[in-house]
Amino acid sequence: MLAKTCCPYCWEEFDTADVLWVAAHESLIGDELLGPDKPMRFLPSVFTLSGEAVDLMGMTCRQLACPRCHLILPRAALEMAPLYFSVLGTPASGKSYYLAALSWQLRRVLPAQFALDFSDADPFLNLTLTEYERNLFIHPQGDRYTPLADLIRKTETTGAMYESVNYGDHSVRYSKPFLFVLRLNPRHPYQKQAEELQRLICMYDNAGEHFLPGQDDPQAPVTWHLARSLVWIYIFDPTADPRFRVLLQQLYQRSNGQIQYALSPRPERQDTVLLEAISRVRRLTRLPATQQLDKLLVVAVSKADIWYPLIREDRLQEEPWVVIRGLAGLDSDRVVRRSALIEKLLTAYCPELVGAARANFERVAFVAVSALGKLPTPVRNPSGHIVPAVRPLEVQPWGVLVPFLLGLMHALPNSVLSLRRVEKLAGAGSSA
Repeated sequence: MLAKTCCPYCWEEFDTADVLWVAAHESLIGDELLGPDKPMRFLPSVFTLSGEAVDLMGMTCRQLACPRCHLILPRAALEMAPLYFSVLGTPASGKSYYLAALSWQLRRVLPAQFALDFSDADPFLNLTLTEYERNLFIHPQGDRYTPLADLIRKTETTGAMYESVNYGDHSVRYSKPFLFVLRLNPRHPYQKQAEELQRLICMYDNAGEHFLPGQDDPQAPVTWHLARSLVWIYIFDPTADPRFRVLLQQLYQRSNGQIQYALSPRPERQDTVLLEAISRVRRLTRLPATQQLDKLLVVAVSKADIWYPLIREDRLQEEPWVVIRGLAGLDSDRVVRRSALIEKLLTAYCPELVGAARANFERVAFVAVSALGKLPTPVRNPSGHIVPAVRPLEVQPWGVLVPFLLGLMHALPNSVLSLRRVEKLAGAGSSA
């Protein structure tokens, strides 16, 4: 049990011993902060022999809550240090698609290849993300073309993705986190450090509008995770950049193809979102403008299934890790080489983005990601418009894990191993 806990909603740090419990009896309804239809939160004085609180009506309680905002916390929040991953980008840049593909791949690939167990800290808290995954990967009509807009709805600025808490005369809206438990499994070479390296992974799906200049509201501190995150995954959509759009249209016209249907409907300048996020963190942490952020920024260039022909590397779609004797090692040389190629491309067409990244972060990587794994197909929707669509059964993401793996290597050394380290371990095993 940790001595102190940080709430992933309100960011308040508190003594773990002060955590509240959620009343279980149906008559104990009405919380002073959350409203008359929510169960009471209370600091217990009676516990069962197994350490669970007993409410005023004698019912054994199962759920915990933050003593400041009263929102529900998983038990893992009291047992593991948090590790925040901030995913940010403009509206319609593909953040929700990226998160759905990322969580799906993390559940499948980390345990099987990287000897890391990855699971929900509380399935109830991750229901929205689970629904994203279901729609994209186990759709009940997976063999039919479905418009992308119908698979994952745009994240709204209010609604089910947020929790409102009433503090007397004012209300504050918090963003719901997606919470996961990361542990080393018995096959991991650093299993002896398992307790030291375990983490509560916290991720968020903010609406792109929340990152726009002028939208930082103290009554809705939904992006304040940016200040605590050691890793930022910035989703850059080249199909929304006017200069890239011209380049892509010329590319596909030369091959007698059309791409207009797959381009973002909202062409706009995107570096302002990154600059605004940097500005907010500087205000929150009082970091001087002359000092770089001690974070890893991964520029995840989304929708790579559309633009990857612009990068002259035959194996860009091949994941940059190698499995040796059941353990994967990240090929750092390949990641660095690809990052340089993507940075060169971005510098040629949107140098202001690269400049903002390099000027404000100590560490920057550029990664190609495709949440779909293939170019979407044009279909006509009920309104008669041509829109991008996919067969969910054919969705095969690639590149989506790389920003997260780089983040783990940065924030949690020895969790994800480099290819050289895995080769060395395999060689030592052979000698033994």
